[in-house]
Amino acid sequence: MDYLDLKFALARKGYTLTRVAEELGLFGPQSVQQVLTRKYISARVEQRVAEIIGVPLEKLFPDRYQATKRRVRQNNTNLHEKTRDTRRVS
Repeated sequence: MDYLDLKFALARKGYTLTRVAEELGLFGPQSVQQVLTRKYISARVEQRVAEIIGVPLEKLFPDRYQATKRRVRQNNTNLHEKTRDTRRVS
């Protein structure tokens, strides 16, 4: 999403850049604008915008956040049967 899409999505939820800035205790709406136009990086602003819009960070800022890949662990019930004891017994 580009800056105007993000700004429009915030407006649909009843938010302005000023309101987001005030909630986060930032200097002004310019701070939020600079993050949304990707001139500056702020994980706090990005996270808050994602929460408001209801879209994951990976979709809003794909250049900054990668989708997490979950490793699926296989069930190794026969693990003990497959391993053998290589110790020498005297």
